[in-house]
Amino acid sequence: MGSFLERLDDVSALCGTVEKAIGPGAFDAYRFCDDFGEEHKRYEVFQIVHPRGLFVLKRFENPKRFEAEKSIYERFTADLPIPRILGFFDGCIVSEFIPGSDLKEMTDEGVIAAATSVAEIMNAFPLGQDYDRSVCEKEIAYRETRLACLKSEPTLYEVYTLFLERVKAMPLTLANGDFVPINCIYNGERVYIIDWEYGGFMPYALDIGRFLAHSGERPVDTYRMTEQQKARFVDLLYEKLNEKPEKSVFDRDVKLAILDEWIMVLRFYLEDPNSLRDTSFHMYYEQANALAKELLVQ
Repeated sequence: MGSFLERLDDVSALCGTVEKAIGPGAFDAYRFCDDFGEEHKRYEVFQIVHPRGLFVLKRFENPKRFEAEKSIYERFTADLPIPRILGFFDGCIVSEFIPGSDLKEMTDEGVIAAATSVAEIMNAFPLGQDYDRSVCEKEIAYRETRLACLKSEPTLYEVYTLFLERVKAMPLTLANGDFVPINCIYNGERVYIIDWEYGGFMPYALDIGRFLAHSGERPVDTYRMTEQQKARFVDLLYEKLNEKPEKSVFDRDVKLAILDEWIMVLRFYLEDPNSLRDTSFHMYYEQANALAKELLVQ
């Protein structure tokens, strides 16, 4: 079924926030939802249909997550490809509604627009600067816990150790932290990147790796993107960056970040010897080993 909106019959819980952020007036609200096969997600994110226009209200149950996303949006300038924020009210973020579609089904035009938008943000927070490393250090520490599950996988263990060494030295930029195709809205001209609650200053390749790692042309791939589109995205992004490492270093960093994403998935299987080795496991296991062998000979 994919992404869809689900109408709220009772909007009373949103009334106070909507009036503060947008103004008085009767409105309708629709919850953003996603279906991934048998997995159904209902988000605390709502489209607000108001006499003054269309807006998005994101509600947080965790105050720390609200403050985290608020602090990220406060760093952005108005020219960057993110939604225009109306304000922060009652533990909610209210923004403009961006008409368009996500990039779950990638197009060649979407590749160009996505690479351009990522480059705009990375150029606003260029590589090589001395940024706050608090979020970065937490992300690295979390990744270090993944290594234990690879002890019986010598090739993956060796290359993931190389990744952990590299990620500690990798230049930082302001990253989304959950940069996947459904967090990109393409309006036919520009890709807007949404949902920054897991964002912060992080090693630059991590967002790129997540964007590419779970896309492909097989039925089991979460998102649809051809290998040619992936390569085009990486090349275009590199071309548009003002500050960047050598291309060979950039390409290797991206591949290491992709491997990191695949190890994240494999961990759930490898830590539980009784877990079912299903189609998803075999797909990630085979491609992770193939990429690890490639990285070892580079």
